[in-house]
Amino acid sequence: YTTLFRSLDSLLQETVHSMVRMNWQPAQDGLAQILQLLKESQSPDTATQREVQQKLEQLNNYPDFNNYLIYVLTKLTSEDDATRSLSGLILKNNVKAHMNNLPTEVTSFIKAECLLAVGDPSPLIRATIGILITTIATRGELRNWPELLPALCNMLDTQNYTVIEGSFGALKKICEDLAEVLDGDTEHRPLNFMIPKFLTFFRHDSSTIRAHAIACVNQFIIGRSQRSEEHTSELQSRKISR
Repeated sequence: YTTLFRSLDSLLQETVHSMVRMNWQPAQDGLAQILQLLKESQSPDTATQREVQQKLEQLNNYPDFNNYLIYVLTKLTSEDDATRSLSGLILKNNVKAHMNNLPTEVTSFIKAECLLAVGDPSPLIRATIGILITTIATRGELRNWPELLPALCNMLDTQNYTVIEGSFGALKKICEDLAEVLDGDTEHRPLNFMIPKFLTFFRHDSSTIRAHAIACVNQFIIGRSQRSEEHTSELQSRKISR
């Protein structure tokens, strides 16, 4: 491990100054070594897990490490879903712990990649991306990510089921965790376009999509949201197909 870790450290140091561009690409040697770490972290051997965990914590000193993690999650479709999802969950923990210390360029790259991958074919990856998006939003970045909610709502207009399901999955988590923030936003009033959009899916052919739409609206009915009350008559006029 010592030689591998030293080599990986060097690769990350070499790219730290030029790392963050929207067309960022990983160094293949660094990518291979991070993949090895991710796979080793799934080992049942506790000593191996402990050693890998220590190294992953050390790699957090390099912001570029988070670019590798989002790349594995969203772009490396040749890898198994478990490894990709693990990469996303590690990134989620990094965001939760270090969001305020990440360079703006890194967070911008992560946000862009999340939105591009919302409709991943894998349900596990879609769910992981939804968790990551919500974590970024709950860390105070919702106010710094004004395009998030309009983008997710616009994705609901596609004919691609996985994009709709992935977008709704993320929106449901956001509504669950940030209901008060959304209802209290008097500047942008996001619920004024979100709730009417959700209501249009109450009669969707897919029971999963209908359930997502209902769950989103329920977050604001339960809290007697002012915005939901503004759409009460529309809500009552809709018949939910079962």
